[in-house]
Amino acid sequence: MSDSEESLKGEAVPEEQVETLEVPREDVKEAKAVPVSSRVLRRMDEFRAGGSYRMWWTVFWVFVAAAVGSRLHFITVPYKVVWDEAHFGKMVSWYINRTFFFDVHPVGGKLLLTLFGYLGGYNGTHSFESPDKPYDGYDGIMAMRVGCALMGAALVPLGFHIVWTLTKSLPASTFAAGLITFEVGTITLSKFILLDPLLLFFIMASFHGLTFMHEAADRSFSKQWWFAYLYTGAMLGCVMSVKFVGLFIVLVVGLYAALDLWQKLGELDRPLLSVAAHFMARVLTLILLPAAIYISVFFIHDQLLFKAKTLHAADEGTFSPGFQMRLKTNFLNNITQPKQLAFGNVITLRNANLAGIYLHSHNATYPQEKVGKNKQQLTGFGAKDVNNYFKVLFPEEDPDLENSFYDGLPEYVMNGDWVRLYHLTTGSLVSCDRNMSLVTRKHHLAYAKAYNLTDPVVAAKINKAFDEDPEASVSNPNVTMWQLWSVHIVGGKPGEAVKVLDSRVKFICLPLTCALTWSREKLPLKWGFNQQEITCSKNVMDEHTNWMVEHNMNPYLKNESFSHLESGFFSRMIETHRVMTFINARLKPEGEDRYNSHRPWMWPFCLKSQVWFDVYFRIVLLGNPIIFWINLVFLVIVPGLIIAHYYRLKRGHTDRPQVREQKERMIFACKWLFLAYLFHYIPFYTMDRILYYHHYFPALQFSSMLTAVVFGYLLESLDTWLPVRKVRLAFHWATGVFFAIVLYSFHLYCYVGYGHPTVSGFNPDNSTFKNIRFFDSWEI
Repeated sequence: MSDSEESLKGEAVPEEQVETLEVPREDVKEAKAVPVSSRVLRRMDEFRAGGSYRMWWTVFWVFVAAAVGSRLHFITVPYKVVWDEAHFGKMVSWYINRTFFFDVHPVGGKLLLTLFGYLGGYNGTHSFESPDKPYDGYDGIMAMRVGCALMGAALVPLGFHIVWTLTKSLPASTFAAGLITFEVGTITLSKFILLDPLLLFFIMASFHGLTFMHEAADRSFSKQWWFAYLYTGAMLGCVMSVKFVGLFIVLVVGLYAALDLWQKLGELDRPLLSVAAHFMARVLTLILLPAAIYISVFFIHDQLLFKAKTLHAADEGTFSPGFQMRLKTNFLNNITQPKQLAFGNVITLRNANLAGIYLHSHNATYPQEKVGKNKQQLTGFGAKDVNNYFKVLFPEEDPDLENSFYDGLPEYVMNGDWVRLYHLTTGSLVSCDRNMSLVTRKHHLAYAKAYNLTDPVVAAKINKAFDEDPEASVSNPNVTMWQLWSVHIVGGKPGEAVKVLDSRVKFICLPLTCALTWSREKLPLKWGFNQQEITCSKNVMDEHTNWMVEHNMNPYLKNESFSHLESGFFSRMIETHRVMTFINARLKPEGEDRYNSHRPWMWPFCLKSQVWFDVYFRIVLLGNPIIFWINLVFLVIVPGLIIAHYYRLKRGHTDRPQVREQKERMIFACKWLFLAYLFHYIPFYTMDRILYYHHYFPALQFSSMLTAVVFGYLLESLDTWLPVRKVRLAFHWATGVFFAIVLYSFHLYCYVGYGHPTVSGFNPDNSTFKNIRFFDSWEI
């Protein structure tokens, strides 16, 4: 029993004495009320002093119930696809149907969503093709929302216990639970089929493990110590399996482990063998265990997805031929074709680099005012398509068989040969001229030029007319040196034949000595359909001038198997991550995304909302602005508090042992929570990619816990500057006002996040929430 309990018990009338008191009948009621009020006061003071075992669990379970209830409220509304559910719901369906897909995020979170759906009975038949698609008739989908909601609800007990482990303060832990429970944006993120609740859970669980590591620091290699490190390592493996931003919490935990190890190295009485043992234990639990979990999760993903969507899907087309060969129903699965390139073959050319695109053309021209008339677009396309097929022609002769292949013995394309590339579906030759390309201005223009392959006599006459009048509108311009491409095999020898799927080939335009290349830029949507730009670069050594022949067709040549090129598991894993990194780096805001993208400086101020659903039911991701602003105040206070603490230490100021221990716990908690906040916030300033408001919410959890720690410490330190008689009153008033503000702000803004029915589109002048709209950018 605490000292405060004993003192309160001494002041109150014991219950057994109350029963024997002789009082008038009309005073019985008042006499019985005395111990009740004493018990209430005793419980309130017990809460302030740290709480009993029973009170600790009572507070804990009250907030667990509040967390679960707040997340499950309105869980089925709307009973339609909401925002990125269209994205992740598709992936769940593909997992259940074993259909390969590509995503820029790691696979663990999507596998966990699939597990929720599978356990709920979802059969993978909903298309999730667009927001507002109804869920009626599809069992098990709500199980995924419930699973996410429960993961989101788990943030509350995690936050409560993190603060308790760091401070041993029940008030601070309660404030943390309150801030996390009633934060509206966190609730909104937790209610739908998204990766965010899973990411938030594993980030919080990883930091939870860090607090266990700190608590067990003086019991090295005990069961508790091993549990702390194994638990933390497992959570780090899980968080990295959900999203790459999990790297931020990995850095926080890694920094703590490194500093702890450095401190042990500085203990001169500690044997080096002990330091080595600590080092190996950290390698095992914080590096090898997370890596094993990550690889295992990817292995499950790899084994589940073995079907291609279609013969021409874009997802698998992003990957190398060896990767695609494993996918059933993919065009390259069990493919047989000629192993060498011959004149007359119909081929597809794929850029030999990571996520390489296919050489492509279509019946559309470049803007006439920029490059002249009749220059057909030559582009890069990410998927297999009928417009990717080209025929390899001799420099001069035309086909002499009815089916347009050459007769006689095959003549193979050798290193140094000249070829023409004839686009089959539009009847044009790949060409180049002195015009500069339209996006990458330092390169020359590559395009396709119409040519009549089937009637060379007619073509010759029209070519003559074109020579006499270059402005004439003709469909068969003359074949000149601009359509001849010199074939150079990278690292090839003179006379070496081009090998399909093996040789890396450059196509050099003879007059300009430039190489056909993928500039890695997009053409404008208006006329170039956002397809990849293909140009002719003077830098012929650039690796993006390397191409490979992927599909090679000729009925007169022997077909052979390419199964030996199929990638193994680790090759597929490495390639997948290289593609993920490549695509992530190219996710830059364009078009409407420039407006929707939220810059990091806006986030802590809660300056901008994000509309998630607006079809007769409106959901907006905004968050609880009052909690945001309270957190912002404490984020400013904390650095000063830490500096003041170390200043006092340097100046030799001392505190009572109990106060010193309490302050040291508070400072340690503030340092690591503030550091975790910065690690989850500052890096976004360096990212030149699409960013949204929800990227701030991992950092928000740390700022909420930081607020709770500091506020709890300030209330528990009231007795240092207030008279003893006023401490109790001030503490309970401050606690009451704190929760009143949090609960009232939740009352005001909760249905912005839960959603509310609407009659028509958003009207700022006739909105349900116009009276609580602090900024015009809040679309509430």
